[in-house]
Amino acid sequence: MRDDDKRGSHTYPWQNPFNRGLFWSAYWLPRFMKWGALLAVTLFIINYIPGPTQHIIEVLIARSIYDTAPIERLPDDLETYAHSADIKDSRGAIIKSYGKRKVTEQLPVSAQKALLACEDHFFLPHPNNTWYENLFLIHPGVSWLNLVGAVKDTLQGDPRGASTIVMQNAKKILGNDDRTIANKLEEIIIAYMMVAKFGKEKNLNFYINTVPVGANIYGFPAAATNYFKKDLAALNMQQLVTIGSFIPNHNRQVAFYEIVNGKNFGDLSPAMQGHAKSAINKVNLALTHLWKQKEIPDDQYRSWLLTDEESIRRIGFRDFRSPLYGEEEWTSWNVIKEVSSRTYTINGREVSGTQLLLEEKGAVSIETGTDLALIEKMKEIIGEFLQSSYFKEILAASNQGSWQRDKERYTSRGLTPPYTDFNSFLEYLQRNINVGILAVNQKGEIVAYVGGKEFLQTKNSEKYEEEDEAPDSNETGTGASANHESVIIDIMNRKAKITPSSTIKPIIAYYAMVANNAKMSDRFADKPIEYKYVASEGRQTWMPRNWYNYDGAHPMGKEYNLLEAQVISINTIFARLYTNPMLRNAMLQGFDQVGLDYSKEDAKYWPFGIGSSAVSVQQWLGIYNAFLDGQYRDPSFVRRIQINGKTVYDRDLDDQYAKIPLFDAKKEREAEMGALYEICNRGTGSSMKTEFKHHKNLVSGKTGTAPMNKSALFISHFNPYRDRQTHKDRTITMLVSVTTNTGGFKSVGTSGNAPTKIAGRVYNHLFQQEMQEMMDKNIDKAKREDTHFRNNQVYWANVNRYMDTLLSGKCGNSRG
Repeated sequence: MRDDDKRGSHTYPWQNPFNRGLFWSAYWLPRFMKWGALLAVTLFIINYIPGPTQHIIEVLIARSIYDTAPIERLPDDLETYAHSADIKDSRGAIIKSYGKRKVTEQLPVSAQKALLACEDHFFLPHPNNTWYENLFLIHPGVSWLNLVGAVKDTLQGDPRGASTIVMQNAKKILGNDDRTIANKLEEIIIAYMMVAKFGKEKNLNFYINTVPVGANIYGFPAAATNYFKKDLAALNMQQLVTIGSFIPNHNRQVAFYEIVNGKNFGDLSPAMQGHAKSAINKVNLALTHLWKQKEIPDDQYRSWLLTDEESIRRIGFRDFRSPLYGEEEWTSWNVIKEVSSRTYTINGREVSGTQLLLEEKGAVSIETGTDLALIEKMKEIIGEFLQSSYFKEILAASNQGSWQRDKERYTSRGLTPPYTDFNSFLEYLQRNINVGILAVNQKGEIVAYVGGKEFLQTKNSEKYEEEDEAPDSNETGTGASANHESVIIDIMNRKAKITPSSTIKPIIAYYAMVANNAKMSDRFADKPIEYKYVASEGRQTWMPRNWYNYDGAHPMGKEYNLLEAQVISINTIFARLYTNPMLRNAMLQGFDQVGLDYSKEDAKYWPFGIGSSAVSVQQWLGIYNAFLDGQYRDPSFVRRIQINGKTVYDRDLDDQYAKIPLFDAKKEREAEMGALYEICNRGTGSSMKTEFKHHKNLVSGKTGTAPMNKSALFISHFNPYRDRQTHKDRTITMLVSVTTNTGGFKSVGTSGNAPTKIAGRVYNHLFQQEMQEMMDKNIDKAKREDTHFRNNQVYWANVNRYMDTLLSGKCGNSRG
């Protein structure tokens, strides 16, 4: 009992909570630390010592997290993440194709080495690495040395990335756009799994085939074509690392492009200078790395290092049109802009247009309403017309009396003109003539787009406003300051403006009937509005002026009905009509309703009524398209977008392109359509008859010529069938513009000289094409239904002879 009492009275350490903690800390904690450190060292040795177990601990930990955490599962094949985007015309023909289905396609070894020199030195071992680099620094998809270094630099105020190429692949697969710790941890786990499942070779090829190396340029193969116009295998190591230097900052490419096109470092903005220096530094570091690995010889290494502007120009970039899009056709260029201007909802995710076009996995199909074959035919027609003897005679006749004034424009300011005599003036003028065609169907889908062409000049020489404006010294091409460069002038894009001139008259006539209860038979006097001084003539004169002088045939004050005023195109009548407040307010209200981009200030005065103020060219075409059924539709390219057959965008469901009532007074609209037919049947539009003999009652529209014939246009509707209502799908509304991209006293002729002729050739082509298709369809039907006709070879020979005579004789290009 005493022993028990003694035990009961003795106090052990664990019977006191405080002492119990001290006991565990002093007795067990050292043992835990000892064995924990021993275990950590053992795992570290197993994980990092070269051999079959290297990195196995990292992979096992990543695997256990991957199996238990809610992380996206990897597919059986990386091809699941293949991306392709095809821009198609209305017939399914490919206009432009982006991406490629084989995203793990085997690539040249040189491209792999260049990419690793730029992005990831320790992804693969190399025989010329140091022994410790190959043994300890080659990573399994995640480089913890890089991650630790990046954290250290970020804390010190110098943030940088630490992702390996596999981690960037993981980011692409996961679709992570935000830089968060959770996203980075997820990318680390997926990176381990990607290497474990697919191996390093496939991951490397996946990266090289899909990495962005310029805006809208994904993958080294596409970059080789866009930057050098060569296959990837044909590039040297300097060109390959230059492509790699554009990762991940596309502005470096833009900076290099500006230097290649003649700018020096001092000419660049501070931001562009920084981008250029970053690219140079990355190229030189990559070349040095490859030189140390003995992948390039000493002489090439020294000659390829970038030191100044000339060393950049020697890289071998091809002369491409745009630093953002590469060499694009007009249609694909504008489709890209349109797709990129909006966002899309895909499986609950908001995706930008650029991501949809170039990153979204799967087969992206962008359907447009354009007709690629028609566009190519239009280009052919334009080229042939501009080189025709007829047009050269028009230029000679219309500039005979003004070219000396244009020459004085240079000499009066001490500049040498870019021509010496009248013949060289005509050659200079013809080189600087620009023609654009834009056509839409009745739904507002752009059917054809020929935006313009490329000029060798300075951007500052684009002058349309003042005929006596001083020419830029660069425009002459003779001074020491001349700095010619290749300039694309697109006169049909969404931002482009056009002076509508006389094409505004049918709209004024419509609102005269709607707002003022006028009729086509009502008569109006041909009287100017004001007597004022005109600087270009150096005298006072009546304004506005008409295309004719007042004489016995056209006396001042003569009356014309509203129909004839449009057919003859009388400025004074429509300027006076526009001064009526009710008409003007009704018309401007309609313009505001459809969102027309026009000058509110200019619209206060009568010159607006004869089309002297610029408006949006695409919207103006949309307004003319509204004459067909009264509904305005904003013109656009994209009809539908699908991913793997599933529609993610449909123009018909887009509120932005919803129909807006404009010419909704049916009686007045139909009366005005009748006037537009008459203008083309016997008025200013009838000059197309030399190119399209059967234009009567198939074409309706209006011509317009700017003052001094600086530009001319023709807007018209065409359907190969006179019954347009039955064949609405065949109706197009087309705008043809002919202008010069230089200022001064230069004439391109009247609207009846060039725009109507070009339109006539286009419509003649469409008419012949429709007739051929219709005949072929009926002949095939007869052959199927009647065996006698099908087997009668003599009969079909006669039919073919008749068809040849009909098409070539009745609808040919002969001018009469």
